[in-house]
Amino acid sequence: MKIKNMYNVDVMGRRKGIIKIEWKGNVSTEDIQSANKDIEKAVKQMNKDTFDVMVDMAGVKVFVQDAQQELVKHQQWLLDIGMNRAAVIVESNLAKMQLKRTAKESNPNN
Repeated sequence: MKIKNMYNVDVMGRRKGIIKIEWKGNVSTEDIQSANKDIEKAVKQMNKDTFDVMVDMAGVKVFVQDAQQELVKHQQWLLDIGMNRAAVIVESNLAKMQLKRTAKESNPNN
């Protein structure tokens, strides 16, 4: 497991193709960009065309505006590199609303 900044990225099920992303605290644009590099390594390590993601956002209260826009890009990028589906754990109602909005922006079919 890699622990960097305000996130963790871990391969949970190599054979099944599952990546866990845990966001914590006040996530910055740089944190999201850095996490993308680690996610890319994890995807290559699994050697799968498609994968699933479990996202733990229980430690996040709210995303600042810049991070929200970067999260839209992040979600679109995950779809582009083969994310099949995502399960999300969230505690804050505000973070849940933000996540729904960014999901719609990154994938209008959502």
